[in-house]
Amino acid sequence: MSRSQGWWAPMARLWQRIESVGVTPEMSYLQNRRLKMVNLIAVSAFVGSLCYGVGNILGGQHPILSIVDIFYALGTLFVFKLHREYLYAEAKVYLLIISSLFLITINFLSYNIAEYYLLCVLIVSILVFHRIWVQAVICGSLVIAILVPKFFADDLPYSFAVGEDRLLVNVPIAILFIFILVRHFKSIQQSYQEEIEKQQIHLEELNRDKEQLFAIVAHDIRSPLVATSQILQMLCQEETDELLKKRAIQQINAQLQAMTENVDNLLHWSSQNLKGLVSRPLHFPVEQLLSQVLQGMKTQTSEKNVTFETHNPQALAMFADLEQIRIILRNILNNAIKFSYENGLIEITVEQSDAQVQISVKDSGVGMSSKKVKELFSHPQHPSYGTSGERGTGLGLVLVNNLVQINQGTIKVLSRENVGTTVQLLFPLGKIAEARQTVANAMS
Repeated sequence: MSRSQGWWAPMARLWQRIESVGVTPEMSYLQNRRLKMVNLIAVSAFVGSLCYGVGNILGGQHPILSIVDIFYALGTLFVFKLHREYLYAEAKVYLLIISSLFLITINFLSYNIAEYYLLCVLIVSILVFHRIWVQAVICGSLVIAILVPKFFADDLPYSFAVGEDRLLVNVPIAILFIFILVRHFKSIQQSYQEEIEKQQIHLEELNRDKEQLFAIVAHDIRSPLVATSQILQMLCQEETDELLKKRAIQQINAQLQAMTENVDNLLHWSSQNLKGLVSRPLHFPVEQLLSQVLQGMKTQTSEKNVTFETHNPQALAMFADLEQIRIILRNILNNAIKFSYENGLIEITVEQSDAQVQISVKDSGVGMSSKKVKELFSHPQHPSYGTSGERGTGLGLVLVNNLVQINQGTIKVLSRENVGTTVQLLFPLGKIAEARQTVANAMS
């Protein structure tokens, strides 16, 4: 590490702390940037006036100016106190008043030293305050403050003019300060515009997804209800034999399970997009959860005579949201069943990978192209059909990807057309002892 890097990092951290005084997570982007701009003005005023005051003292010149400079420097620190107490409007008004009084006083003491900085105050007031009457009052006051010393310098007892050497310093610094302020405000506006454009693109994507989901809901929730109603009407007929009744009840059960899963997916997806979906992690045994999920999928596997083969060589625990992992596994296994052929085999492997639990689900079904794999998690897909005509919502894998990320996990899909698909899931490793305690608490 170079010496410049050694001192620059602490300075950058210090500046970030100063710039962020009073900033809260609830603030909008624009409020955040404007508050930081006020902090920038306050710290610039503090450093500049302090340097002028100390310089005048060390040079043995203009003792009254030195005192005014130092008092103003100390006064600007009160802005940060007001920001810490969330008095943002009061802080802006206070900074404007003391800066105006300071520069007007300096201008009356030395009529050719502070007029450029008074222009800075005018620019600051235009950037910070939005009411026209406030800007007009400030503008008029500054015009008077600049002109009076110019025309009545002889009548002011302590007024004097600084030399050209001092003007060579003051003028460039004042212009540089104006330049920095305007550039900073321009960057705020540009960043805000970019943020608006991002939000607009996001809203357009959400609107497109919403329209697609409405079409999905109309088909995938209404159709099972209509079919179930027709089956129930048939069962109400007395001549229906027992074998047909049993098959009809199994079909109703399968349709209700599919509809329940679709509704769960839709609810979690809507929660995610409303920023309401959060993870509540706990330690739980993977084997027990997997067994429960597989038990609930017997109807789907029996219809296609698909077999699950699990490889779980050791007892492992996971640290994640239990219900969200259940939804992830259910969606992944549903897809494996849907795209498997009759009498197919689905292999499930659970193993430890460093400090993570890896769950792999491998089928020998229809597979996917590489292009299809890349598009899986981008946005809701058009509903696809399984090997027996099963229809999905096109929402499952988008939801799965969101839930995986929320639970600090990763998902990887490997697939070849007409060969099969493997889905690999990685989640934080849990503690076995605490996982057993979770099970005991659930049973008590």
